[in-house]
Amino acid sequence: MSTHVSHPVAVLDTDAELAQGLTARQLGPARAQAVAAVVVLPRGDWRPSPSAHQRGHLGLLVLDGLLTRNLHLLGRTSMELLGAGDLVRPWDDGAQDLSVAPAVTWTVQDRARLAVLDRRFAERVVPWPEITASLMTRALRSSRWLELHLAILENPRVDTRLLLFLWHLADRWGHVGADGVHLPVRMTHQMLGRLVRAQRPTVTRALKQLVRRGEVSRGTDGTWLLHGEPPREIIEPGAACRSM
Repeated sequence: MSTHVSHPVAVLDTDAELAQGLTARQLGPARAQAVAAVVVLPRGDWRPSPSAHQRGHLGLLVLDGLLTRNLHLLGRTSMELLGAGDLVRPWDDGAQDLSVAPAVTWTVQDRARLAVLDRRFAERVVPWPEITASLMTRALRSSRWLELHLAILENPRVDTRLLLFLWHLADRWGHVGADGVHLPVRMTHQMLGRLVRAQRPTVTRALKQLVRRGEVSRGTDGTWLLHGEPPREIIEPGAACRSM
């Protein structure tokens, strides 16, 4: 995969949540200093450069796009979905420290832009520890999202897992419209199968059920629309699709 670096961005403009702890007086100077180079990744396999790691590097902040971190172990693959607002440090996989070490790969599912929060960025934002604290909160929040993802996978019904997972993503990247909650994330049935631990044909059948029930629809551009209210409780196992 060929990557390129685009013009630097004012990080607080592209991710305003990082500035929430700043006062109005602090915001102007902080915005001028919180500038980072941007790496643009086209769709396809991504091999992060080991040379990106350096002392004081905070990580790579996803500005837009969609990536997956793929763990391969004994012929099985699990995925972690990453998108706008996520902070990643691909050089810190730590697989070498594990007794049962998976192979880790990265895939850019939808063209992505990543802000490089390197040592120089970290030094420039030192006067505003609120920014670094926000990034730490972001990293912790990612682990909480992953915990919820794992809890969703405990449900025995594939249609319920899919619905819960789509609402889970909507909490992160969705926005409310007149016709429902729009989820601007493109995922194939095979990709969804990896994310909810089901075979692709089972995912296809389960999605058809959700569409028939009026809970989910898909736009012509491949994005999703969620209707009604999010599920409030887990339904007991029944005759719906199950993972194969």
